[in-house]
Amino acid sequence: MDPPPDESGGFPTTEQMPWWRPPEDELPVFLSVGERMAVTPRVAVVLTGARVFRSGVEFRLERHFRRGDLTQREWQLEQWGFHGPLGPGDPGRLRYGVALGDGEKVLLDFPGGGSPFDEPPLRSLTQSDQTGSGSADYYRSYDGLWLWPLPPEGPLEVVLEWPEQGIPETRAVLDGGRLRELAAGVTSIWD
Repeated sequence: MDPPPDESGGFPTTEQMPWWRPPEDELPVFLSVGERMAVTPRVAVVLTGARVFRSGVEFRLERHFRRGDLTQREWQLEQWGFHGPLGPGDPGRLRYGVALGDGEKVLLDFPGGGSPFDEPPLRSLTQSDQTGSGSADYYRSYDGLWLWPLPPEGPLEVVLEWPEQGIPETRAVLDGGRLRELAAGVTSIWD
């Protein structure tokens, strides 16, 4: 149900919390990566790149899943698990995180308690996007991970682990300083 219109006849606007998702009014600078982070006989996870904004970085990942010799029923059940593996509580679930050059580690997780309106103490990593599509034999999902604010200088490791799919902790290393440099090239969509 939509909120009631405000006095001007339109819908009220909401303030975008910068730690929730990338800015809506900026043209990011793209950093192409194209690194296979994990490959098994059935699943592959690829870090395709990053969209750099003035205030943070959105990492773009693809998850590929192929049917192989699974029956139709097995394939449907496997796809169900492949759609939403980021939830809490399941030790076999897919987990993403980043390790920063200053030693800080930030996990994409869904802890209980707290309000999403409260600004995180240092940095946050949130899921900014997830889409997917597939066929009778293949499925691909796209994940966006929003790191706020910009990382410090030094190495930045994008980390993933997916025990349910036989993927141990694995990392792709980017240069935090390079991401900060790219942020200087971000422009506004509207002047």
